[in-house]
Amino acid sequence: MKNYSKTKIIATIGPSSWDAPILKEMYSAGMDIARINASFADFAELERVSNTIRQTSPRIGIMLDTQGHKIRVTGLDHEIMVEGEISIPNTFNITYADLDKDVSVGTRILLDDGNIQLIVKAVQNTEVVCTVTQSGILKPNKTVNIPDVNFNFPAITEKDKADILFAVEHKFDFISLSFVRNREDILAVRELIENSGIKLIAKIENVQGVENFDEILSVTDAIMVARGDLGVEIPFEKVPILQKQFIYKCRQAGKPVIVATQMLESMKDAIQPTRAEISDVANAVMDGADALMLSAETSTGKNPVVAVATMQKISKEAESVLQQSPIYGHTSAPEEVDELCRNLCDISESIKLKGIVVISNTGQTVLSLSRHRPNAPIWEISNSLERIRQDSLLNGVTGFFLKDLPQDRDECTQRAVEVVYAQGELDLNDKIAIISGSSIRHNHTDAILEIVQVKNVLSR
Repeated sequence: MKNYSKTKIIATIGPSSWDAPILKEMYSAGMDIARINASFADFAELERVSNTIRQTSPRIGIMLDTQGHKIRVTGLDHEIMVEGEISIPNTFNITYADLDKDVSVGTRILLDDGNIQLIVKAVQNTEVVCTVTQSGILKPNKTVNIPDVNFNFPAITEKDKADILFAVEHKFDFISLSFVRNREDILAVRELIENSGIKLIAKIENVQGVENFDEILSVTDAIMVARGDLGVEIPFEKVPILQKQFIYKCRQAGKPVIVATQMLESMKDAIQPTRAEISDVANAVMDGADALMLSAETSTGKNPVVAVATMQKISKEAESVLQQSPIYGHTSAPEEVDELCRNLCDISESIKLKGIVVISNTGQTVLSLSRHRPNAPIWEISNSLERIRQDSLLNGVTGFFLKDLPQDRDECTQRAVEVVYAQGELDLNDKIAIISGSSIRHNHTDAILEIVQVKNVLSR
């Protein structure tokens, strides 16, 4: 297997990348998860693209990104210059019909990701009159952000509900939920998807999401720091600090965290990133992110394969100077498993383990182990392709599929090591750690840790 970075790469799929040959090249370059943005895709396109991804490799995780409560400019058939005071005849509509009921004099309204800025001057019946504090050219369908208003949106829009049910039916691996405001937004989706097994990712990109981060983290499976809208909704200088704080909290909870938006933005057109983008990617790796996401760079950009390869190259270089960093706080795993995983990081360094083999039943041990960022790679052995795809989001984890996990523990560990050895990851003299479930009947919470030499396992 190729020596990819421990930090995982999510690539957004679009017109530049949805053909099979390009997808295959992106996967070879280091793409772990493919993101499909439901904002720009109908069901026919979602099905066609997801089928192509599955045919490229059954190991690639598929993520559906919901549209969420996104407000946009509507009714414009050409661009207009927004300046001075917005009133008749210089008017436009937005996709939120009750704006006049929710804003008041002095409310800020940001258009096109904040490039155009307005202040409400008056509310006259259903018309909102604004003064332009930052002028600019407004094109059709651009975004509208109103940071100071808590809109009375339902937990799930009708479009999102239909898209989520599509993802359930077609066995997607992840659903990333846009503009999550509180724990109720997550719980409403959990009720909708029932026991489908899809992992939910809460996108933090508005003021309410920041304020309610801890309660959101407690009920979601993963977090995405969606810096695009987040940098419009809150003062942009606060975003780097929040990014670091959110990553640390996610690692404490043992839940994966993604850093997203504008990471290699210039590569939409250029063959190389800017020096600032290189530093941004490297710093996200050093902050401890599980995964980094490419958006327009791979969906509509000119160089999708090069963008993935570039992010892979930067991530590996940043990882080369990182030290393992055990972290405190308990995950969903039993407390003794968390403690075992934390101590194993020290053991792996002191006796220079080649890697850690985890025979996975529930996935809890892998979650707990990954958050400590051991220098040794984590090899997860599972009889579930779904588990392997979902755990491809975890930092440092590589999944290996073993269709039949033997009930006998010795036979199971031998088969697991054989699978890793067959991929060229091990030499016979290497020392490895093996974590497996307890051999005590009906004991599903404890784990056994064994330090062994590869040749001794294979000769059992």
